[in-house]
Amino acid sequence: MTEKIRIAVVGAGISGLAAVKECVAAGFEVEAFDSRDEIGGAWAYQHCTPDATPSEVWSSMYQGTMLNSCRDTSSFSDFPLDPARYSDYFKHPLMLQYLNEYADHFDLRKHVRLRTKVLECTARGDGSWTVRIQEDGGRVQDKVFNAVFACTGHLSTPMVPEFKGRETFKGQFFHSHCYRTPGPFEGKRVAIIGFGSSAVDIACEIAPQAKELHMVTRRGGWVLPRYVLGKPTEAWDNRATQLWVPSSLSQWLQTKLLQLVDIPPPKELVPEHKLLEQNPTVRGDFTEKVATGLIAVQRASVDSFTETGLALSTGASLDVDIVICATGYNLFDIPYLPSDLVRNESTPQNAVDLYKLLMSPRYTNVFLLGFAEVIGPLPPTVEAQARHAVGILGGRIKRPSQDQMIRHIKKFHEFQAKHFVDSPRHSIATHAIAYNDDLLEPLGAVPTFGRLLTKVFTSNPIKAMKVLNAVWFGIPSSAQWRLCGEGKKEPLARATVLRIAAEERELSRSEREFLVTTT
Repeated sequence: MTEKIRIAVVGAGISGLAAVKECVAAGFEVEAFDSRDEIGGAWAYQHCTPDATPSEVWSSMYQGTMLNSCRDTSSFSDFPLDPARYSDYFKHPLMLQYLNEYADHFDLRKHVRLRTKVLECTARGDGSWTVRIQEDGGRVQDKVFNAVFACTGHLSTPMVPEFKGRETFKGQFFHSHCYRTPGPFEGKRVAIIGFGSSAVDIACEIAPQAKELHMVTRRGGWVLPRYVLGKPTEAWDNRATQLWVPSSLSQWLQTKLLQLVDIPPPKELVPEHKLLEQNPTVRGDFTEKVATGLIAVQRASVDSFTETGLALSTGASLDVDIVICATGYNLFDIPYLPSDLVRNESTPQNAVDLYKLLMSPRYTNVFLLGFAEVIGPLPPTVEAQARHAVGILGGRIKRPSQDQMIRHIKKFHEFQAKHFVDSPRHSIATHAIAYNDDLLEPLGAVPTFGRLLTKVFTSNPIKAMKVLNAVWFGIPSSAQWRLCGEGKKEPLARATVLRIAAEERELSRSEREFLVTTT
């Protein structure tokens, strides 16, 4: 009898749960390890105060955190979100609820060891890995696995630039990682350094209560509303527009649509880069708060801190009581993996050596799930990554050679340089549909126009045409990647894409029946 493939999964958040589920489906033996006492990863809210030690804070969730992607695109591909219980966009406790429901539905908890820290993963000569673990601060134990899935994400180690004179500032300074509620900032003068999703969210929460709220941004950026003409923003960027329309035309059209439906941003916000050349921020009330003066935007960098605030590169100065540093995270602080896994001395600046943003050419049988910065929702992407990795380990996808990986990585570097802002964060940026398709095509799981058109002639033509229309011209739901190929769940996937296209406000009877009878 062939010995079972044994997998170690590090982390039990979105990526880790998807990895466990796909490994179990493939018949692998899998153990997941998470240092926290509950599943959910970053979505498991952790109370803290601004003066907390960031290294002891694993979750970056603040109480007002909502999904930036909408319900109908953000579910796992074979576990739909029920519109009767989840609104178009929802807060983090409901996302944690969904992850717990997912774990229970697929019986994943028995494979997860909580309060267990992975200290080190060491490559062995035969392609396997020794994983050193410590449970509840007790005895250290070494275990051998055929492969390691790293699923701990990159939102746990805050990145704080070295600011000249910061030690002279007499006010309060902290990273957005430790922000939780707006109450403590009532009547305060606040400056936020940065312009990502967290910076914009926190500014919108604090601004109505603060005496002053300033945002300091070097390059500006695009902020999208959650709704455009009554529909979630993602409804206007379907599979057809993402794959058939040239990128330059698509971005021009979307920019024009944004200009029609939203308040024109001030010149301080308008960036030099195009709409999707960065990870867009989603917040419907931001431009209104800027237009009404609740938020003041400073297009500048920070020259230095002073005793009373900030000196900016424009020559202006800001006297403030509090500075919040929303400058992102160390994207690849993965202390339990080899230090040269992602980059080495020959890697170009603002680039990573990861084949398909998943595998290193220097190490075998280690997969990084959830580290890609997708322009789109995360759950279907980490699921596609897990399915691709499992396909390689199970022999259904041919393992690329080291030379093939290196050539692919070089082409990816060239693509990134042409299509994204040159920054560390955008070294791992990618568009969700094209990226997921690339991972799943070797499994035959991509709902190509041809594959779906064939169904018109081989099954119920009316229903098949409705499915084709929903997948290619409707909101890009994750169920589309379960319609065909390895791992398909066609009846459930078909019911989901048709229900979403019809904008029904609860799961269909077919979906409920499939979810009860299948796992």
